[in-house]
Amino acid sequence: MGQPCFLVENFFSRRMFPNHVGTGPNGSFGDEETVGAEAFRIADARRWPGDRWMPVTANAQHTLTVLCDRSRAANMVALDRGHNLAGKEMLLRCSADGGTTWETCFDVVLPAVVGPGTLDDLIGCRTEEGAWLIRFPQRVAPLWQLVIPAMGAGLLPQIVGCWLGQGWAPQDGLRFPIGLDQTQLLVEETLSEAGYRGRNAPGLVRTDVLNFKAGAQGLFDYELARYHVQGLFGAGRPMWILYDDEQTHTAVLALRPGNGSQGFQRTLDWFYPQASVPWVEHEPVRP
Repeated sequence: MGQPCFLVENFFSRRMFPNHVGTGPNGSFGDEETVGAEAFRIADARRWPGDRWMPVTANAQHTLTVLCDRSRAANMVALDRGHNLAGKEMLLRCSADGGTTWETCFDVVLPAVVGPGTLDDLIGCRTEEGAWLIRFPQRVAPLWQLVIPAMGAGLLPQIVGCWLGQGWAPQDGLRFPIGLDQTQLLVEETLSEAGYRGRNAPGLVRTDVLNFKAGAQGLFDYELARYHVQGLFGAGRPMWILYDDEQTHTAVLALRPGNGSQGFQRTLDWFYPQASVPWVEHEPVRP
């Protein structure tokens, strides 16, 4: 069994990083963008297929580029469901000198089928709902660029959501209980006098509580936990949750539930920081 991993940081998010800019026309992250399918949409966390980035010129190389406000470390990329890059090539590169020289972080052909895989597979892993995630050796740079080579006659890349940032793997893992496949059924129903139930079309939402309990090994991991879990996810940013980085196909995109408290604490019987962090799936696929 692998280890848990979480990705909430996203260099493309102007709400998360208001001083990050694109290098395309008018500061866009994309080299091109269609009206109504602008590049900023890759980080607005809307999962509707119509809310996407799409360039103008078919069968040509296209890029998504972000210039950070400082050198930043990254080791993960996630593409949300709804992209059309399955079976197509994509590469990530970074530059420390303004784009004069580039270092390639990965160059892959995205898998077209779902299958058990690890987060560190050379081609990443496709999830059960069609998202794609990959972890690569950490790089530090201010300039980052996703490159999508020409896809073929008449074809344009379409990306609904894209995360680029630092994935966090807690050194002490998660504590039990762990709800690997816990779901909530959302349905309205009417019960007749005869005991018959009438229901609308149901919704199925994954949900659970992440139990963090640092020990001596993870004592200095608390600052990272505070940044990723409390600072970003706690502020309502969507976070990719992997309970097992060797079963990446089960990854889920989650939100902090509203109107509830969350935070790390110390207790009399445990010196190190601990927290129970609830989550609910963000815009799940209808069953």
